[in-house]
Amino acid sequence: MAQHESPAITCRALGVRFFSDSRVVEALRGIDLDVPDGELLSLLGPSGCGKSTLLRVVADLMPASSGQISVLGVPPAQARERRDIGFVFQDAALLPWRSVESNVSLPLEVAQGKGRAAAKGSAQATPRELLKLVGLEGWERAYPHELSGGMRQRVAIARALVSSPRILLMDEPFGALDEITRDRMNDELLRVWRETKTTILFVTHSLYEAAYLGQRVMVMASRPGRVQAIVPVDLPARRELALRETPGFVKLVAHLRKVLEGC
Repeated sequence: MAQHESPAITCRALGVRFFSDSRVVEALRGIDLDVPDGELLSLLGPSGCGKSTLLRVVADLMPASSGQISVLGVPPAQARERRDIGFVFQDAALLPWRSVESNVSLPLEVAQGKGRAAAKGSAQATPRELLKLVGLEGWERAYPHELSGGMRQRVAIARALVSSPRILLMDEPFGALDEITRDRMNDELLRVWRETKTTILFVTHSLYEAAYLGQRVMVMASRPGRVQAIVPVDLPARRELALRETPGFVKLVAHLRKVLEGC
């Protein structure tokens, strides 16, 4: 995928409010953000600070109440209609009666059912190619119950990539995994990101994961959700787990912790 000069995502004074009979909940207030095309941005913050809400506004799963948002130069609804956005949730949510390859191909079948073109161009990867990309070659005919939690998340990532999205939104996709599997998935994600050059917004509660994955880390504060700080990550582009033992990484995590404690 080619890099583009304009930001992949732009937010200006973005706000989200939820209304009920008894009160108004302000989920997001005054979000100003530019995400360059091809960046992996980590979103870090306490529970209830609006990280997931922001992803849902970008994905056109909920509307903004105020401010402006542009996704690839168009409103989120148009970007979604063009299938430019992929979403990976914490729960892989695979259909148990469909094989691994069939789960990955599901978005293409849905698009065809709605009368949309199934492909964006000749460069689009097939489900089998994407399963190879995420390290699941040979598992195409397996079913979800035969896979580990990490393998199911790999399938979910392949499924999110099958429409060749330019933006991938990931909402704590590795939060339920054990530490060793989570570390492996972090490395797998970085490899997939380098190969696809997709813009990624990655929500996490882990300081270490946010620092290890992100080119920048956006720390959010709560009540209402807002940007506390956007911290640049001055670490090598090529990363491996040994990096977490280096003074630079330890210093970065300590800084993120201090910013987070001020939220």
